[in-house]
Amino acid sequence: MLTKILFTLLVIVGVGFFFRTKNQNLQENKNDSPLEKDTGNVTNLMNPTKKSLSTRTVAYLMIAVLVSISILIFVISSNNDNRIVNIRIIGESGETTNYQARHKTIKGRNFETLDGKMVTLGESDRVEMIEQ
Repeated sequence: MLTKILFTLLVIVGVGFFFRTKNQNLQENKNDSPLEKDTGNVTNLMNPTKKSLSTRTVAYLMIAVLVSISILIFVISSNNDNRIVNIRIIGESGETTNYQARHKTIKGRNFETLDGKMVTLGESDRVEMIEQ
């Protein structure tokens, strides 16, 4: 949930930055007339010291940031799903059985152990999950 909020805020900031640079370029073009007549010749007065990001550059930067965030979210999710969990099952008679399973294979009262066994728990079984 937090990643979705951060992603949304990043997109909002990126769009705001994009339109801000675009508006600044438009205002500079309105304030500074690019054409000036000098003894009958038309010359282009571009100020080389002022550099701003072009629309294409901003778009490529946004795409790069979005792809980087997507890769980061995928890696974090993958690491989270592949954590090994120790599962202790306590039966009706008090006997305990220990298993190990990956977090992504636990689905309700069913899970698959690291050995490949499918385990289904009964209604009266108690379960303790201890993460490593």
